[in-house]
Amino acid sequence: MGFELEVDNYRALRRIRWKANGVCALVGPNGSGKTTLLSVLQFLRRATVEGFGKALSAHGGAFLFKHWQAAANEPVRFALTSGVARWEAEPSTRGPGVVEPVPERLIVGQEVVAEQRAGEASFRLLEENKILGDQGFLSAVSISIPNLGDLYLLLACLASPIFYSFDAFWQLKRDGSREGTDVKLNPDGRNVFTVLRNWIAGKREHRPLWEWVRNGLRECFPDLFDDLDFAVAGQTVAAQFYGPRGGDPTPMHLAPNGLLMALLSLCAVASGEDDEVICIDEPENGLHPYAIQRLVALMRERAELHRLTIVLATHSPTLLNEFNGQLDHVFIMEPGHESLPVRLDQHQNPEWLRNFALGDLYMNQTIAPQVPPKT
Repeated sequence: MGFELEVDNYRALRRIRWKANGVCALVGPNGSGKTTLLSVLQFLRRATVEGFGKALSAHGGAFLFKHWQAAANEPVRFALTSGVARWEAEPSTRGPGVVEPVPERLIVGQEVVAEQRAGEASFRLLEENKILGDQGFLSAVSISIPNLGDLYLLLACLASPIFYSFDAFWQLKRDGSREGTDVKLNPDGRNVFTVLRNWIAGKREHRPLWEWVRNGLRECFPDLFDDLDFAVAGQTVAAQFYGPRGGDPTPMHLAPNGLLMALLSLCAVASGEDDEVICIDEPENGLHPYAIQRLVALMRERAELHRLTIVLATHSPTLLNEFNGQLDHVFIMEPGHESLPVRLDQHQNPEWLRNFALGDLYMNQTIAPQVPPKT
């Protein structure tokens, strides 16, 4: 289904107008706001469940919350649309915290279904006053509506985004995962061995997730990988892999970095449920071009099957080349435009673009340059 995101004046993001679905690539120079853009989805996810106050505390606090170029009368504004449902919010800060209650609206079609107005303790649901309580506005609304209908896709979109940056890569490789009952990958990737082991040994419906990841690794590394197994020592889950020609297994702390990165990316995609949004930062790290090609193909197949939206933030020319035939799925964070990100086929003439490999255009700074050309 995908989503349409609007952001005004939030941190480094002056004006965002972004509609994404399927597997997409997000490119741009360092410092252009790619990470901030993807983190918005997680910020909104937390805000819908716990409220903007807790979300702000978990995402950098009030310092530089509002874009430095925004005038005093310009609000920080968020809007997310999925299908015919739209959610809008205008949070503001005072001192270190958020001004409560945050003005929010939920619109289905052309009708305002629910609204939280500034200065009012309760919110309006179809003109009936409801007590907000401790939960977020949309959580309270969803509890009050017995049949979610058109709201389902919007709520699924807001509840699902995870921005995978795999910050614990080296710690994972050295120390393994912590024992637990997790069946969904964490944003830092540290629990991947626990998740995979639980998919194998847990509920029957999780077994196909493990098989998809294992078969995906076989496709990406046909001469290197055949299978994985796991061992628990105290509170640690460790992994080792087997090659296609038998022999002794190799502990994952000795595995090639690309194998572990592909494992994390595949597990992130497999963790996504129908209609969810998954964002992965630089999944190409350590990967051979062949593995990148197979990884993107596997993501597309699963995205189509489960209606996933998968956003890949990348600097890889090889990964970009996998979008040569999908110009409308490449988005550019390039300063100087009225709104960002710019869809590639609206940034350059698509007929002209088809004469080149996108990776080459990125390498020679024709698109999303780090150093803008002199005029």
